[in-house]
Amino acid sequence: MGAILMEKLQLEDFTKFKFLSGLKYSPNGDYAAFAVHRMDVEENKYLSNIWLLDIKSRKYFQLTSFNEERGFVWLDNENILFSGSRNPKDKEKVESGEEFTRYYKINIHGGEALEAFVIPKKVMNIEPIDENTFLLTARYNVNEKELEGLSEEEKQKELKKRKEEKDYKVLDEIPYWVNGAGFINKDRERLYLYRANENKLQPITDEYTDVSLFKLNRDKSKAVFIGRTYKDKMDLVSDVYIYDVASNEVKKINRDEDFSYRYADFLGDKIICTGTDMKKYGINENSKFYLLDIDSGEKKCITPDLDMSLGNSVGSDSRYGSGYSFKVEGDYLYFISTERYNAYLNRIDVNGKIEKVIASDGSVDMFDVKGENILFIGFRGLKLLELYEYKNGEEKQLTDFNEWVQKERKLSKPERVEVETRPGHFIDGWVIKPIDYEEGKKISCYIGYPWRTKNCIWRNLFSRNAVLGGRRILCIFLQSQRKRWKGQRVC
Repeated sequence: MGAILMEKLQLEDFTKFKFLSGLKYSPNGDYAAFAVHRMDVEENKYLSNIWLLDIKSRKYFQLTSFNEERGFVWLDNENILFSGSRNPKDKEKVESGEEFTRYYKINIHGGEALEAFVIPKKVMNIEPIDENTFLLTARYNVNEKELEGLSEEEKQKELKKRKEEKDYKVLDEIPYWVNGAGFINKDRERLYLYRANENKLQPITDEYTDVSLFKLNRDKSKAVFIGRTYKDKMDLVSDVYIYDVASNEVKKINRDEDFSYRYADFLGDKIICTGTDMKKYGINENSKFYLLDIDSGEKKCITPDLDMSLGNSVGSDSRYGSGYSFKVEGDYLYFISTERYNAYLNRIDVNGKIEKVIASDGSVDMFDVKGENILFIGFRGLKLLELYEYKNGEEKQLTDFNEWVQKERKLSKPERVEVETRPGHFIDGWVIKPIDYEEGKKISCYIGYPWRTKNCIWRNLFSRNAVLGGRRILCIFLQSQRKRWKGQRVC
């Protein structure tokens, strides 16, 4: 075979990229599932399907094929529950203003997906408690009537009202808009318990409480969740609650009233959480780790000297979807941190001891852990997102969805520069020279910096920059000075 002709990256190449997300181990760790997304230019949408990885053989294959499967959970070691729209009448119902989520169950060893149940809400997150019981968050709008329980006449009247209101928006609270979600006026993510055998959906939180996350304990008898209750204007502070499944009772845990909780989960007999009082640097202040006593509500900071960005803030225009940034496994909470221009994987115990787990250059976008085994989806070098295994201190790439970019396209490797803004203070930047650049020749130059104060730039494949480099344009990118990933006091 002859050598493959290497070409410069073109705009049309963007449409061929594939994006990975939603990585989750099966309960026994023998398999892992993840979503793969690709673009449909003609329909202006993403096509998504669930893929499966056999951990022992490291072979992976496509599990679903209806191009709408992106959100899923493991029901047991062999069955996956996912949302989708395979009923031809669903599109008509959605266009009429109805909200619902249809779920299907599929066995990973073969067979067709079977409809499991339909929840009359737009479900955001769902977790199984047992084969018939599920805890979930779903969209709830204070100004809309619940369709469940209405007569056909009342239902049609409410749907007519919703259709008429599509032409305009009443904005009477803050926030009324969120990037990626659009208008959210009077919207709340409400916590529900769903019993499939009874087809019963029961609200747990009230209509004005917005739940940002929830986590079940090991035996799934309790859940911890973070919520904000507000009318007209959302508070910057939040609270931590415990929900008891058996008694159906909700209890507020924290005693403070001026704290922004950002993550919470069970770790041992305590609640481990992250958050900040925002007193030094406001809403963008870096979080620290805390332990909350479930009975007394006493809060103890276990990382008083910590000053790093929790989560992934590495910017890229070549990702779609999300996955775990925090995950409890065994005696540790595993979490991603952004430090300068890399995103690492770490873990922390109840004593506040932090260990670096994956510290290679690049970006760990999401991960899952089962025992001592770790899988992650991330950027390495100039490669697009792929699935990796981390074992015994070594990384191994498991997928090659985007390997064609490395084999068939010329790419310019970014060169790091460091600029001293004042004595002892430096900011990082990157210079991307055009393909086949010749020293001494005059060329156009593009200078940019991240517009979001929380983002940083790394030397991964930023598609826009790669295309500009292919068009003989020099790209220079500098970080803005006040960045949470380099410590709060950087300017």
